Amino acid sequence: MKLFLDTEFTDLVPGNKLISIALVDENEDFFYAELTDTYELKDCSEFVKSFVLPFLFGGTHWQMSSYHCALKLGNWIEDRGEDCILACDNPGWDMPHLRKLLESCWPENLHKNQYHPVYVPAHIEEDIVLENDFWVHNALHDAMVMKKAADLQKILKF
Repeated sequence: MKLFLDTEFTDLVPGNKLISIALVDENEDFFYAELTDTYELKDCSEFVKSFVLPFLFGGTHWQMSSYHCALKLGNWIEDRGEDCILACDNPGWDMPHLRKLLESCWPENLHKNQYHPVYVPAHIEEDIVLENDFWVHNALHDAMVMKKAADLQKILKF
């Protein structure tokens, strides 16, 4: 089973810090968390302050420490009940955050060093922008977009 991964982080620089993470499975079940102990506002670029932080969901249901997130995420992946492979559109940015988060509790059913690249065609992004009047920078939203792009690619055999 493919798990579509996306993260939001403080800046496009090495050593950035994780803000939120989302995984969506092929059935559109999802895991989403906003980390409370990995970054401070001063770590965030102006872009992140304007276009990421305002789109966090907030609330105690979504917000958690990195330790709690790792446990919940590991359990969620194991609950998929079959071999899982990550799918993402930007593994250079997203995979290191997932590896760091799960380093002490990597689920046995998740391939550690494999991923499936996902290409999100511009027309899908444009459709979403037109539908919402703006581009939402949210890990769950972006993971859902990747899942929909992968579904479309299967149908059109990209």
